[in-house]
Amino acid sequence: MISTRIETKAAFRIIGYKTTLSEGGAMHNPAYSPLKTAFFKSTLENGSMAALRPLSESPYGFAAIAREDGKILYVAGVQSSGPLPEAAVEVLFPGGEYLVLSGQGGLSRLAFDRLEDEAFGGILNDEYEYEYTGHPIAEVLTNGNPMDAEVEVWVPVKKRDAV
Repeated sequence: MISTRIETKAAFRIIGYKTTLSEGGAMHNPAYSPLKTAFFKSTLENGSMAALRPLSESPYGFAAIAREDGKILYVAGVQSSGPLPEAAVEVLFPGGEYLVLSGQGGLSRLAFDRLEDEAFGGILNDEYEYEYTGHPIAEVLTNGNPMDAEVEVWVPVKKRDAV
């Protein structure tokens, strides 16, 4: 079951390692899923994620989908205000309102995909009172178990202008 709410969040920062998902295109695309999975696995296998854990200021695992220079990037990392490690990047999330979708059960990647599909394929339509701002999207593993995941997706939104 998916639950949704609008939540005001303070600005925050994710530091981590990036890969390019697409040269342009939409922030959400189901074709990104296997690319995200492969990249996240590689950061676990090569020790990059383990090296970031001491810098984390949250018990949660984070990833971000962001746009940079016309490219769609995926960043696997941690929430931190600390110094940026060598070869790492930062993704800045503005303070403001976020559509927060929560779900649980199954593999984390599949759970994230379900929530993002719901956000961009269902909720954020022309009739919804909020619209996506274009800022980075956060994928948050809240229970630390990617095999039986509890996850959230944070989509930055703003009130739709009255027509």
